[in-house]
Amino acid sequence: MKINFYLTCILLMLITSVSCNLPDVISMKYYYHSGNHKHGTKDFKGAIQDFSKIIEISNKEINAYISRGSCYLDLKAYQKAVDDYSAAIELEPENPLAYAYRGRAYYDCDSIELSLADYNKALQIDPKSVYAYNNRGLLRFTNKDLPGGCQDYKIAADLGDEESVEMVRTYCAEFLREEK
Repeated sequence: MKINFYLTCILLMLITSVSCNLPDVISMKYYYHSGNHKHGTKDFKGAIQDFSKIIEISNKEINAYISRGSCYLDLKAYQKAVDDYSAAIELEPENPLAYAYRGRAYYDCDSIELSLADYNKALQIDPKSVYAYNNRGLLRFTNKDLPGGCQDYKIAADLGDEESVEMVRTYCAEFLREEK
């Protein structure tokens, strides 16, 4: 009995001495789950509210900024998306996903140079980022750099991306054959 009492006391001391408030952790997990569900059902405004609640609880939650930025991207609120991805990058400068997603937001608002720089940075951090290769390939295609786009799609295809396999098959097969 005494051992259980002491263990309970130690556990309570540990819980109360933790710098993060347990109810806040539970709330953040709830809002993450809820926000992801809303995003998946295309309730982007509801998801933004949930991810914003997480940021209110802790403004150091990188994934909340990235997730909220993705909702803004889906709503075509590009500057707000860029702001959230930039906040995530400020918190974690080596996060390839934040660069790749911000690159997409820049691409969608025709900031091609910034978009390319972010895709390149994402690939520098994570050379296996299918998302960055795929989107950099799209950027290159739309800017009439067929060889560069095909190379990116080929790498993404080699990494297992089915969409890129189809792009290579449809648009790049002849070009890649000539390259060999």
